[in-house]
Amino acid sequence: MADDKQNKENLGKIEPEKKTAEQIAAEKMAQALQGQMQGEQGKQQKLRRNLLDRTGDILTADEEIPLSKHIQLFAIAAFFFSFIVWASFAELDEVTRGQGKVIPSKEVQILQNLEGGIVEEILTWEGEEVKEGQVLMRLRDVSAASDFASNKTRSLALRASIARLEAEAEGDSSVTFSEEIIREVPDSVEEERRSFRANKRRLEDQRQILESQLRQRRQEVVEINTRIQGMSDQIALAQQEKSQIEPAVRKGSLPQLELLKLDQRLSELRSELNAMESSLPRARSAIGEVQRRLDDLVSSAKADAQKELTEKLAEMQTIDKTLSALEDRKVRTDIRSPVAGIIKDLKVTTIGGVVQPGQDLIEIVPLDDKLLVEAQVKPSDIAFLYPGQDAMVKITAYDFSIYGGLKGELVDISADTIQDQEGNSFYRVRVRTNETSLKRKGEVLPIIPGMVASVDILTGKKTVMEYLIKPFIKTLKNSMNER
Repeated sequence: MADDKQNKENLGKIEPEKKTAEQIAAEKMAQALQGQMQGEQGKQQKLRRNLLDRTGDILTADEEIPLSKHIQLFAIAAFFFSFIVWASFAELDEVTRGQGKVIPSKEVQILQNLEGGIVEEILTWEGEEVKEGQVLMRLRDVSAASDFASNKTRSLALRASIARLEAEAEGDSSVTFSEEIIREVPDSVEEERRSFRANKRRLEDQRQILESQLRQRRQEVVEINTRIQGMSDQIALAQQEKSQIEPAVRKGSLPQLELLKLDQRLSELRSELNAMESSLPRARSAIGEVQRRLDDLVSSAKADAQKELTEKLAEMQTIDKTLSALEDRKVRTDIRSPVAGIIKDLKVTTIGGVVQPGQDLIEIVPLDDKLLVEAQVKPSDIAFLYPGQDAMVKITAYDFSIYGGLKGELVDISADTIQDQEGNSFYRVRVRTNETSLKRKGEVLPIIPGMVASVDILTGKKTVMEYLIKPFIKTLKNSMNER
């Protein structure tokens, strides 16, 4: 192969020497054609390079575009998947809605007066919110006031008598009265003090008389005992004297008459002694009688005081009952609110006007610690309602988005539908709220009977997915029923 190459080179060097003009022209044409071909090849190569560059760009773009599309598709898929998961678990309240109004939780209170009287003061006005026990009106009952005053005076006087009798029954040395009795009935107090002193003085006088009699009877007993002792001594001496003269009489030294005189004297002494001894029990009995009378004097005085005290106490009970009735009658002249509420109607507006017994005076709408809302619910929405369900009351007078609503509880459902004046049927439901007012930033917004309200009763919960697919399921069921 090296030799062939060398031969070609030598041949190339020799051939130019033998070439003709035609050959030279042909060669030039060939060279020109070759140059054109080389130029075409260069253009083609350049075009090819451009094409390759563009193809590379296109290929690069083809590699980048699918990546961004994949990211977008992934993001969309992730969003829909997250939404489906959230919609499957996120729950929304299912409510039954009704329209109604706030009503009094208790019946309207109508105030009357049993006895009637004259209007003395009117202390309220229509629309005022009043508290329980607040005085709204005062009446004047002249006869009741007079009867009460007289019976009160009599009652205090009786209490003064009772205090005096209690002191006498206990045997106290003095009597004490309360400050009220001393202040209100001083005349009765002074009279009872005089009676106490007089009774005590009379009792003391009787006691002194009996004690004097007792001393006399005791002195009589002492005297009788002394006389008995003297008689006994005389009899002893007479017997001694008899024993001395008896031997002399028997001997005839003394006459028999002396002995007879001595026996007669002994007999007389013994008779007197027997009389004295028999009088001693009577004297002692007299002492006992006087002592008994003395003892009975105090106990009898206490018994008499106790008996009178019992009578006074019975009379006091009667007067107390009368006073209690008069006090009730007097208290009833102050017309008080039986409940916390709002004055709906003031029937009497004239000071000095006459009020008949049992006449209506004031009407009050009660305000409870909880409100009662009465609403109307369509029969188609009543199936899932029952007492005890939670509810939300929205007062239309206050913007719910700003002030919110009141939580409550369904407490009552009417047994049957009710028709309004237009013939529409509805069920009446009642909701009791937990609060009586709305609060916002420390401001209390009162709610009164008559305000219009919207009631949302919570009947259950549904997921967002159930809400979304419910129309499709409903449409599918309806389409399957078509013929």
